[in-house]
Amino acid sequence: MAATFVSIANRALTLLGAQPITSLSDDTKEARSCNRMFEQSRDQVLRGHPWNFAMTRVALAASTTAPVFEYANAFDWPSDCLRIIECDTLEEWIVESRQIVTKAAAPLNIVYIKQVTDPTFFDALFVEAYALRLAADIAYDITASQQVLSNMEELYARKLAEARLVDAQEALPAAEDTWLSSRI
Repeated sequence: MAATFVSIANRALTLLGAQPITSLSDDTKEARSCNRMFEQSRDQVLRGHPWNFAMTRVALAASTTAPVFEYANAFDWPSDCLRIIECDTLEEWIVESRQIVTKAAAPLNIVYIKQVTDPTFFDALFVEAYALRLAADIAYDITASQQVLSNMEELYARKLAEARLVDAQEALPAAEDTWLSSRI
């Protein structure tokens, strides 16, 4: 079954021992808490790790306004970009004000984490990490318990570590270092 925001919210609420909802717009304390935090929680989990399902490649054109000094070009982030992972240039680059500034010429090829808003694209481990993040974010509002909040934070950290491990195994390892290869 594909994930929905309601199913993710209900997983978070279940972890807190709260009543499930039928919609994020329900007129209940649980729904209001989930509705208030679900986008922020999602983006926080997306930004926290280069999830394979959220990685996107694009070639950026240079901005018409170059940096005032030090760098030759500025490249605006894509509107759905949450985090820059890689720039395909040998030149130094840095992120400033939702732009990448560098001496590299256009186009600049980048890999970034896309703000995925369709839950049907979410990885199963991401869904669980997202539900735990949401549970931690709404825990105090729902339960008024600092202990429950701490427990949700701990569970989230463990699930995120597991998800990162599995997600990282879906890529070909980088080429071995020649020094290390010569030692074998």
